[in-house]
Amino acid sequence: MRRTRLGQARALSSRLMFVLIALAFVGSGYLIGRYFLASLLQRTPKDGEPVITPPTGGPGNGTNAPITASIQLSPLTLYKVQIGAYSSRENADRIANAALQKGVGAAVMSPDPLYKVYCGMAGSKDAATRMSTSAEPKLKGSVVGKDDKLYVGSLSVDARSFSITGPKAQVEAIQNAYGTSDRALQSLLSFWDSKAMGETSQVTLSTMATDLATVKTNLGTLTPDTALKKSYDSAVAIVTALEDAVKAANESVGGDGVKTATAMASFMGSVDTLIQEAKRLSE
Repeated sequence: MRRTRLGQARALSSRLMFVLIALAFVGSGYLIGRYFLASLLQRTPKDGEPVITPPTGGPGNGTNAPITASIQLSPLTLYKVQIGAYSSRENADRIANAALQKGVGAAVMSPDPLYKVYCGMAGSKDAATRMSTSAEPKLKGSVVGKDDKLYVGSLSVDARSFSITGPKAQVEAIQNAYGTSDRALQSLLSFWDSKAMGETSQVTLSTMATDLATVKTNLGTLTPDTALKKSYDSAVAIVTALEDAVKAANESVGGDGVKTATAMASFMGSVDTLIQEAKRLSE
């Protein structure tokens, strides 16, 4: 009887030892596996391998997060061909329309304080002089006196710089609009210089038109914050004027005199819009 009980006790002790050893193995395996898994997830990526950072979900990661951006409008030195300066808008409009009927592109600029009528605008004095030489025979004796000469002078547009603050998506769209407009104006000046000098323009008007259309569409999707309303409205006005000027310039390619006159008038109108909106933004 004593041997039987002793055997049973030994058997029970062996089973208990087996269970304890098994539990030890399971626990060790869990800890080792967890260590290797953590090492795998936290390893340093190899060169060239993208690092993926999970989003934190904070307010600074969304498109509505407020940011501040700087808007830069480049300075311009333009050369314009002037027909005359008038105290009333009515007289200025009459002269501009008479010039257009003669096949000369003319536009009335905003008063400073007189209303000036230009019939050409370029980025170089040589190009403006060529425009004057071409326009004078068409205007003498009707729009201007027989002994009158068109005046070629410079027009300086100061650089403008200002900051805007608002939701990230809105600020970036407005900033892009001003940058695209700045490049478009420079390209249009190059286009008209080449045209006046009888050279082949290297400007791709279709690309400019696409860029401006994209910017205008993006602006159209926004409902600007109150703090951005002024800069937004000016951006829309400038982009719209330049888009019209690019479209007209593209239609003038090929030598059509009427379309060329209309295109020059549209271009000078876009410059006037830019000047006036730049002043408004500085107020």
